[in-house]
Amino acid sequence: MIELTLTELAAWSIGVSMIIVVFFTWISRWSNGNAERRSLRRRATCRLCLQVLEVEGRDRVFRCPHCGGENEKGRNRSLG
Repeated sequence: MIELTLTELAAWSIGVSMIIVVFFTWISRWSNGNAERRSLRRRATCRLCLQVLEVEGRDRVFRCPHCGGENEKGRNRSLG
């Protein structure tokens, strides 16, 4: 049988509680970061009206619902 004093029991309880809180905080921040990265991948800006929107689908070219202009997703867009 394990013998603990009241002080040791309190120290273990506080220590384990702190480890659990840190673990769940880390999981929450990791999950939030993944959600933010997914959102940024779907976000696009219209070149004509500068409307920022989330584009669903895998098509490279999308039509802006605000002005109707055709735009390309991604960083590498030529002007004109």
